[in-house]
Amino acid sequence: MSISKQPRNRKGQTAAERNLRDIKARNGPFVAAVEATRVPMVVTDPQVVGNPIIYVNDAFLRLCGHDREDVLGQGYFFLVGEHADPGIVGRFAAAMATSHPFKEDVPFRAKDGREVWVSMFVSPVMEGERVVQHFASFLDITDRIERERELLKDKETLDRRVAARTKRLQQVNAKLEEEVERRRRTEAILRDALAQGQEDLRYRDFLIREVNHRTKNAIQLAISLLTIQARQFEDTACRGALDVAAGRLQRIGGVYALLTYQGDNLERVDFPDYLRRLCGELAQSLEPSAGQVRIEVEAEEEGSWSPDLVVPLGLIVGEAVTNALKHAFPEGRKGRIQVELRAQSDGLMQLRVEDDGVGMPPERRKNSLGLRLIEMFAQQVKGKALMEGGPNGGGVVVEVTFPNPNTAPGLKA
Repeated sequence: MSISKQPRNRKGQTAAERNLRDIKARNGPFVAAVEATRVPMVVTDPQVVGNPIIYVNDAFLRLCGHDREDVLGQGYFFLVGEHADPGIVGRFAAAMATSHPFKEDVPFRAKDGREVWVSMFVSPVMEGERVVQHFASFLDITDRIERERELLKDKETLDRRVAARTKRLQQVNAKLEEEVERRRRTEAILRDALAQGQEDLRYRDFLIREVNHRTKNAIQLAISLLTIQARQFEDTACRGALDVAAGRLQRIGGVYALLTYQGDNLERVDFPDYLRRLCGELAQSLEPSAGQVRIEVEAEEEGSWSPDLVVPLGLIVGEAVTNALKHAFPEGRKGRIQVELRAQSDGLMQLRVEDDGVGMPPERRKNSLGLRLIEMFAQQVKGKALMEGGPNGGGVVVEVTFPNPNTAPGLKA
């Protein structure tokens, strides 16, 4: 049977009313004190079936909202709400059977339907070894229970939010792990590709070096053939022409020798350094006598350029310096050849070869093969060539202007 639907003990109620009168008559000051306290209290008679309430104070009546007549004769648990733990009756009976106090929090259902939570304290009243009454007091803990319910509700709400947030974080973490794994695979692929690219670059460098080496050898072979052929001619003009051609090939071969043996960049030549090397070799091989002609090289601009640019510029310098060494300083005349490389403000580069020799007659300048070659080589670098007399009427100036490879777009440097 539900603890909220226990039957009323009519006989017990009559006895309770009689006992109440007896209690009030016999315990006047005690009853007056219990009536005056704000602690709800009841007294039950365990010797009557159902352990009915035989006394109740006004504080208890205010707690449950019932009249005294509604309460007397009822058992302890007639007010217990339907949501109370059904096991409370068994626990109470076990405590009373051993004459031990009983304490438990239970929900009461007031007369107006309100749920009132109380802490119930029940103690047996002994006469010798016999339990004659049960004395019970009640503490209203409704506010505490409501706060606990609110806290529990807030906790459940927080748990749901934490669970939802945790789920989202787990999803984000799973995506991050997928992204990390994807990037790890991508990095592995990139490392493999980089290693392969480096291997390809090494092989490419090997091929370029091999091509440069074979080009140099081929040019050297051509120079040797021209030299042998020149020796077979008795005609001085023919022999001289072949020697000049061999010299031009020698200057081209010098570029590929630098590409083959100098530095790590197999596609670029340090042009100022090449100019100094070239002029030194020309002075050593063509100078009429030691110390007669001084060749000075001044290059203000740094330039690491491709053979397509260096070769024609080197041929221009070679033609100009060779002509000066052969014709500008006859009969032991001493002098100077100045080779300059300068950047101009208009985006052009100027290559200038000037000597202070005897100069060149106009008719010879007009029919000069060297000048025609210089003009042709200047066109290869998208430039213009000019040959004129020196500033003081002596010597020859060869001047070539061309787009600055370090700044001009579209020019292969």
